[in-house]
Amino acid sequence: MMALASGIKVVKNPELSRIHEATVEVLEQTGVEYKSEEALALFRENGAVVDSHRVKIPQTLLEKCIESAPSTLKLWGRDESKSIVIGEGQTRVHVEPSNGCVFTHDMDRGRRSSTMADLIDFFKLAHQSEVCTIGGAIPVEPNDIPSSQRPLRVFFETLKHTDKPLKRNVQPAHEIKEMFEMFEVAVGKNYLKEHACIYASVNPLSPLAFDTEPIETIMTYARYNQPVTILSCALAGVTAPMSLLGASVMQNAEILAGLVLSQITNPGAGVIYAPASAVPNMMNAQYVTGSPESHLINIVNLQLAEELYHLPTRTMAGLNDAKVPDAQAGFETMQNLMQCMLGGAQIINECLGVLDSIMTNSFEKFIMDEEMISRILRFMDGLSGVHTELSTELIDTIGPQGSYLMHPTTMKNCRRAWRPTLSDWNSQETWAKKGQEDAVVRANKIFKERLAVCPESTLNPDLEKELAAFVAARLK
Repeated sequence: MMALASGIKVVKNPELSRIHEATVEVLEQTGVEYKSEEALALFRENGAVVDSHRVKIPQTLLEKCIESAPSTLKLWGRDESKSIVIGEGQTRVHVEPSNGCVFTHDMDRGRRSSTMADLIDFFKLAHQSEVCTIGGAIPVEPNDIPSSQRPLRVFFETLKHTDKPLKRNVQPAHEIKEMFEMFEVAVGKNYLKEHACIYASVNPLSPLAFDTEPIETIMTYARYNQPVTILSCALAGVTAPMSLLGASVMQNAEILAGLVLSQITNPGAGVIYAPASAVPNMMNAQYVTGSPESHLINIVNLQLAEELYHLPTRTMAGLNDAKVPDAQAGFETMQNLMQCMLGGAQIINECLGVLDSIMTNSFEKFIMDEEMISRILRFMDGLSGVHTELSTELIDTIGPQGSYLMHPTTMKNCRRAWRPTLSDWNSQETWAKKGQEDAVVRANKIFKERLAVCPESTLNPDLEKELAAFVAARLK
């Protein structure tokens, strides 16, 4: 995926084998709790040791399931030209919208409880974004909509405002089936059998447990041949060992325990390996996201997925603990993006607008994050094409104290150089004449301009009416 000569590695290969062996020991001897009789019955059928809700997974079953999980997934968009490949053969890091924020922030109105209008605006920005290749998620919770109505109404707006591959969240089985039925109204009956279009992010209940709805999500998605991403988000010293490698072992056990459930439900179902653990603020045991130590845990797990298990990967990469889009938001975000993207994450999330430890989503920061991601994508492309030429003949032609500025090779290639979408590269004088705007002010203007020209729907009018009627009928 990466043209650079190397990325970031935390441990060497022999250490990966040691971590895997420790994980096998945890799964065989300690086990994992699953709060589902249906899942427990499946484990018994497949040779696991089941005692009440505790399941001990033998190494033979674990390795069989790792082998059956695909190393490459194609995720289809409703617009098939926007389909993407995840895993082996992938050519760039893919980006999904942020998810789960309660509050919305912009410089005009400050921090506020989010509404459906805010959610739709984030959907529109993600749909238009050149760095965001995945749609869906729930960038902000629409708190003006009754919780009982949110699943269908949010999914209707998702389909209305993007035709990219979709990311969804944990839901009970009956809601997932309803959503899949609704999706096939848009794309055709039985389309999902042959096309992976929607993946769900599922969290273990750390340490070493899976609750009922995450289990239903894993099993239902597997039966419909849709992928899941198993996202462990343990806190070192709170819900995982304080040792960073110990936290990696436990995180690996949780992710692989979810993978095994997926594979015994439907061998070959897609699983995306998603480490996202953190080192908390140990003064109060609170979750924080800006620590440089956190991704020492997660990059070890990304190495395991890539080098030992050959699984597609994903992690939360744009996290920060800043309350507004300030310098702290910038340096913590860039730190985490660099660590995760160069550490091997193939999908990144919580990286477009997120602030305040995933509590708040900011319109201005969405624009700022796009540029940060674009910078790293360009860096990861490394050297290719004209940039691999040694140019000795040209250097001889220009000679000492010459200028390359007007040479044909410069004129031919200059427009290929990366340029910012937000940063100001003008002189001090030009910047002053333009109003001395800082990055947040420019980002405010850009997101409003983008929203002003965004189409109101990606659906044709007849299909939109049909989907609206589907939702109305089920909300009666």
